[in-house]
Amino acid sequence: MLRKADIALYEAKKNGRGRYQVFAGDMDDLLLRKRQVESELRHALNGGTGIKLAYQPIFAADGSTILGAEALIRWGHEVHGGLPPAQFIAIAEERGMIGQLGKWVLQEACRFAVGTELPWVAVNVSPLQLRDAGFTEQLAAVLAETGLAPGRLQLEITESVLLDNNDTTRTALAALRRSGIAIVLDDFGTGYSSLNYLRRHAIDKLKIDRSFVNLLGRDESSAAIVRALVDLADALDVGVTAEGVETEEQKALLVAMGCREFQGHLLSLPLEPAQLLRLAGLLPGKDSTPAAVSA
Repeated sequence: MLRKADIALYEAKKNGRGRYQVFAGDMDDLLLRKRQVESELRHALNGGTGIKLAYQPIFAADGSTILGAEALIRWGHEVHGGLPPAQFIAIAEERGMIGQLGKWVLQEACRFAVGTELPWVAVNVSPLQLRDAGFTEQLAAVLAETGLAPGRLQLEITESVLLDNNDTTRTALAALRRSGIAIVLDDFGTGYSSLNYLRRHAIDKLKIDRSFVNLLGRDESSAAIVRALVDLADALDVGVTAEGVETEEQKALLVAMGCREFQGHLLSLPLEPAQLLRLAGLLPGKDSTPAAVSA
């Protein structure tokens, strides 16, 4: 009874606290599955296999010049196959593993970038990493270890980081920007967007969420929102990237609006490291249109 009450308490805390939760039979199975994934993820990070990074290039308006690439984590589970990143990242956050997982991603991405001529590589950062008072020192150590210049690293954060607005997060973001690392606000427009947050936390780039880009050419209100976001980025003197570009029509509309950076399946799916370098003309090979890694 106490064990099941503890499971129900865990679910209540996970779903927002300040509430109660009655134990249900599937909670036990769910917790066991999470613990299994946690154990296997620890093994994979400690010298096991299956965890790797794919890279989705970000293009200039000409559709051929690669400006940089976003590092995307993939886990090819030996039993369950490719697990959705959102699933195991959430478990890593819940079980106190996000620091270890995030450090591994940063190390791998920086090692890759430093051996290439890519202008920069972008890495997604969890809000929990930024709340860690030692994160900036850890990142500085990774850059020193790998030899990557801070100006070649971009950190992608979500609007929830700005909502957090605590001293540790605010200090970390300011220190990272002073060091030369660019801060990118991902999925902009889908959360609690506020100019106050953008004013308090200076950033370097906005990424327009794919949900808006997907409706370009079919929905006038979405087109108006995208145009407003591009104008906002211009007014703030920050860069802007359109995510989820899948058609030539979408790209043409975005170019007309003033957008200059593009990411999406029209241009390239996420790629293996060697495939990205071959596509960018930095690695010799016969295939100039490499097969993509599942998004």
